Amino acid sequence: MTGAVFPLDNPARLLYDCTMTYNTWVRETLAAHDIALIGFADLSEIDEDARRGVRYGVSVAMELTVLPSTSEEASLAYYDEYRRVSAALREASAFLAEQIQARGYSARSLWLLDKQDEDFRTPLPFKTLATRAGLGWIGKSAALVTRVYGSAVRLGGVLTDMPFETGAPINESLCGDCMECVRHCPGNAIKGNHWSLHTDRDVLLDAHACKRAVVERGKALGKTEGACGICIAVCPFTKKYFSGRQVS
Repeated sequence: MTGAVFPLDNPARLLYDCTMTYNTWVRETLAAHDIALIGFADLSEIDEDARRGVRYGVSVAMELTVLPSTSEEASLAYYDEYRRVSAALREASAFLAEQIQARGYSARSLWLLDKQDEDFRTPLPFKTLATRAGLGWIGKSAALVTRVYGSAVRLGGVLTDMPFETGAPINESLCGDCMECVRHCPGNAIKGNHWSLHTDRDVLLDAHACKRAVVERGKALGKTEGACGICIAVCPFTKKYFSGRQVS
C-alpha cells in the first residue's frame, strides 16, 4: 500500500493507526485461531461487483494435518479433518470480519457470500484471493499450491475497506513439468495445463468430472464432499511438507 490515507473519523481507527499497522493487528487478532498463512491483497484489478466494491482482501489458510488416501478407499480421517478445518476457517473469517467492523470499516467473510453455482463457480474464489495476496499459485489440479504446505491447506478470507500493506501477487504456476495430480486423478478431470493470471478454471479442470469422482469415492463413507483429495496428497510440495512434519 503506497501513500494510503487512514481515516480518522472513528476513535477506534485512530487508536490502531497510531500504535500498529493493520497487518500486524490482523495477525494478532487471529493469533488464537491456528492460522498457518495470512496474506493481504489489493483487489483493485478484480471486478468491482465480485469484490463487493472494496479494495482489500485478507486471505487466510489453515493446514490439513491428515492427508487424503491415495488408495481405492476414501479416508474417513481425512473427511473429518476436511470438515474440522473448514468449520474453523468459517469461524475465524467471521470473527475477523466482526473485529474489523468494530473498528469502523466494512468487512464481509467470503464464506458468507455467494454459494457455488451449478458449474461450481463463485464470483471471487478463495484461491483467487490467495494468489492476489501472494500465498501461492494455482496448480494443474486447479487447487492452490503453497511453497510451505503444498496443497494441504483450506482457505478462508475477508473482503474489506481496511487499508493494508499488500503482498506481491503470484501470476504464474511453479508446477513446472510435474504431472502427478494428472496421473493420479481417479476422474481423469485434470487436463495437465499450466495456470497463469486470467487462465479460466475449465482450461485446467473438468469440474463436473471432478465432482463425480468425489461422489463415487465417497459412497462407501456416505459422503458427497471431502472424500477424495488425491491431487492434494500426491503433490510434491505437499509430500515435502508432510515429510518434514514426520521428521520433526
